[in-house]
Amino acid sequence: MGSLIVAEERKLSGRKVRKMGYVPGVIYGPGVKNSMNVQFSQKDMNRFLNEHTTGSKATVMVNGNKHLCVIKEIQYGLINREPIHIDFYASSENSVVKVTVPFKFVGREKLGSNRLVLNILEDEIEIQGALKDLPEFIDIDVSEMTDGSEITMGDIKLPAGVKLLSKKDEIVAKVVKAEAGPEAEAESEAAAAGTQETAEAKETA
Repeated sequence: MGSLIVAEERKLSGRKVRKMGYVPGVIYGPGVKNSMNVQFSQKDMNRFLNEHTTGSKATVMVNGNKHLCVIKEIQYGLINREPIHIDFYASSENSVVKVTVPFKFVGREKLGSNRLVLNILEDEIEIQGALKDLPEFIDIDVSEMTDGSEITMGDIKLPAGVKLLSKKDEIVAKVVKAEAGPEAEAESEAAAAGTQETAEAKETA
C-alpha cells in the first residue's frame, strides 16, 4: 500500500545530515515500537514528493523492515522550498487515523468557457478512517456549477468508512462571473466616448 521509499537510521542532528545531502525525518505511531529518527536521500525525497503530500500513504523501509505510514507533516525551507524535515505516522491497515488530504478540482475549463471563475477558499479537508480506506486526495467536479453556487465540506462525498472532521458548513469554493479585464474596460470606455461624440455631433448639426 502506498509508494515505497527507503530510509536509513539517523544518528546525527537534522542540521548535520542536511549538509550531507539528506532529508531528516521521524517515524512514530503504533506501527513502530519506538519512534525512529531517519534520513532520506535528497534526490529520492524530491522525486517522492513530486507525487505525494501531507496525507499520502507510503511504505517506508528501514533496515529491510517495511512500515505502513501516512505523511503527517512536511517542512520546507523558506528560501529554496526544498524539504527539510518529514514526519511519517506508522500504523496498520485497519488502524483508524486522522489525516488532512488535498482537493483536486476538475472541470474548471468548462467554467472558463462560460466566463465563470472558481474562487477556492479551502484546498484540503480533514478526515478520519482506517488507513486502508483513506484517499490520498479528493476529486471535486465543478464543471456543472453556476454563478453564485458554492461547495461546502458537507457537500463532499467521502469513501465508505471515512468520517469528515472539518466543519460541515465550511465553504470550500464559490463560483462567480469573470470580471472584465483592462482591455475590455478600455473598449467599453472607448465605445462610451464614441457614443457621446456622436450625440454631440448630432446636436451641433
